[in-house]
Amino acid sequence: MTDRVGIIGVGEIARAIVEGLCAGVDDPPEIFLSPRGANAAAEMSRRFSSVRVCADNQDVVDRAAVVIVAVRPADRDEALGGLAVAADKVVVSAMAGVGVDEVRRILGTEAPVVRSIPLPAARERKSVTVIYPSHPVATELFDRLGGALPATDEDSFNVFSAMTATITSHYRYLVTITEWAARQGVPADDADRYVRGLFQAVGRALGDESRPLPRIAADHETPNGTNQRIRTAWFDAANAGALNEALDALLADFKSSRG
Repeated sequence: MTDRVGIIGVGEIARAIVEGLCAGVDDPPEIFLSPRGANAAAEMSRRFSSVRVCADNQDVVDRAAVVIVAVRPADRDEALGGLAVAADKVVVSAMAGVGVDEVRRILGTEAPVVRSIPLPAARERKSVTVIYPSHPVATELFDRLGGALPATDEDSFNVFSAMTATITSHYRYLVTITEWAARQGVPADDADRYVRGLFQAVGRALGDESRPLPRIAADHETPNGTNQRIRTAWFDAANAGALNEALDALLADFKSSRG
C-alpha cells in the first residue's frame, strides 16, 4: 500500500516526506499531492517523476492507498469535510492535537486512522516518527523515512507531541547566544557560523545511542568547569520547573481536545 501515497496539504512536513520517499531512490512510490500549496506541489512534481498534483483532495484520496493528512489543525474541517474515504484506505494524520476519533468523525470513514509526528529529518530518512495506534502500513511507510516508534496509547502519543513542541525553543536558545555575542562586538555572521558548528557537533553526539542522554550531558561537562557554570547559573531549578509547567499545560490541552 505504501507504493501509492497521497498527501493532503503541502507544507514543510509534506515536502520533507516527499523528498525522503523520492530523492535518490531507485524505485520511489507514486505520490499524489493536493493542489493546496500549489507552488510547492508543482515544484515537487517537477523534481520527481513519480509525484503528481491532483485536481482536488478527493482525487488524492481516490488515487492513493495511504492518505497522509498534513494540514494545519485549524483547517481540518475545510480540507477534510465531505471527502469519501473507503474503508480499505489507511489515513495517517500529522495534525498536532487532533485525536483519532476526531479525524474519523470529520471523514465519516471506517478506514484505519493513525496519528503520526513526522519531523523535518524525514527528508534525510533520519526521522524517528511516533505513531498511534500501531499499524503495519504506517510502520512500513515511516520505516522508509528513518523508523516508526509506536506509542503504547494516545496519552503517551500526546506526551511525544508535547516534546516535539520544544524544537523552536532550542533554536531561540541558539539565537540568544549569537545575539549576545554580537552585542559583545563579534560580527553577527561569525557568531552565527560558530554557533552552527558548535551545535552540529552536539547533534553528532546525539547519534551515539549507546550512551543515555544524562551520560552524554555529563561527558561534555568538567566538574567546576565553564559548561557547568553556565548550566547551573541559567538552567536552575526555577528554569527547569518553568519548562515542566509549560509542557504540562500543553499536554493538558492535547488531552482535552483529543476528540
